[in-house]
Amino acid sequence: MSEDSLRKLLPKLSEAIGISGYEVEARDVIRKEVEDLVDEVWVDALGNLLAVRKGKQEHPRILLDAHVDEIGFIVRYVHDNGFLRLTPIGGWDPRILPGHRVALRPAGTDPSNRVYGVIGATPPHLTTAAQREKVISIEDLYVDIGVFSKETVEEMGIRIGTQMTVWQPYIEMPGDTVSGKAFDDRVGCLVIIEVLRRLVKNGDHKSTVAANFAVAEEVGGRGARTGAYTLEPDVAIALECTSAGDMPGIPKEKSPTQLGQGPALTVADRNLIVHPQVLATLEKVAEKENITYQIKQPLGGGTDGGPISQTRHGVPTGVVSVPCRYIHSAISLLQLRDIMATIDLVYGFTQTWKP
Repeated sequence: MSEDSLRKLLPKLSEAIGISGYEVEARDVIRKEVEDLVDEVWVDALGNLLAVRKGKQEHPRILLDAHVDEIGFIVRYVHDNGFLRLTPIGGWDPRILPGHRVALRPAGTDPSNRVYGVIGATPPHLTTAAQREKVISIEDLYVDIGVFSKETVEEMGIRIGTQMTVWQPYIEMPGDTVSGKAFDDRVGCLVIIEVLRRLVKNGDHKSTVAANFAVAEEVGGRGARTGAYTLEPDVAIALECTSAGDMPGIPKEKSPTQLGQGPALTVADRNLIVHPQVLATLEKVAEKENITYQIKQPLGGGTDGGPISQTRHGVPTGVVSVPCRYIHSAISLLQLRDIMATIDLVYGFTQTWKP
């Protein structure tokens, strides 16, 4: 996997729109990448994209999971003068929202049909000093799409329930640093795609590798649970994008991970205590292949790993994450070297795991 190929695929994944429950556009981008790399690929009733790359043996059956969905909003009300009210899907910090551009996807239209707007709030010139001291709630925000009547909004195909996401294009920055939206967790999806690509390139592999590009992680890991139930893995790795805290104002002892220090291995989080054998195997691979890695500080956050581990009779599960600054905000930032090291580590795990 070269840095150039990462730079080609990551923008496609980042700029696709797919909030929880409305992942079709992003899922279709992924399907085009994986359908020639696997023996089976299908979409289940919930919307997960499931795939299987058969090995020489049916077992061990290794599941790689990454969620397709991003946090976003849906329209909850349309004013007579064309302004929209919004309801969050997933966890947002309302402090960062006013003034950001959003992209809306009118239902039943081509993915290229997007309507853009701006998240608005009462300007400071028209507020009191006391009002300016308060954090604006999402309930008080609105979206301005530049039209002036409810009828025009409806003619554009926008209604209650229309999905939207904060819109930021993918941008390359100095060195191997890049920024964009939805890195959480399109980066995990990219890691799985590239591991599958390497399995094809390198030929024979003993283990069967299954993939779940899961829906609805940001609202409770719903797709991970049903996908793992269907795929019946013997072991699983959840691929994630996790918070980096290497920035002003955050003491090192409170920084979960750092950019440029390789993949982050979870020991425990809010919904999972990582299986010791899985963690030990990941560390063994990293040391053998000279892959720089870091241990994520517990117990922040939760991932698809939790529901996967509790599926059927239980699944030994680990979590491997790419460090990323500013996740769950309008725009995130990471380094490509961390993605490449994560691909190396996860591929090595597929070649090494023994129950």
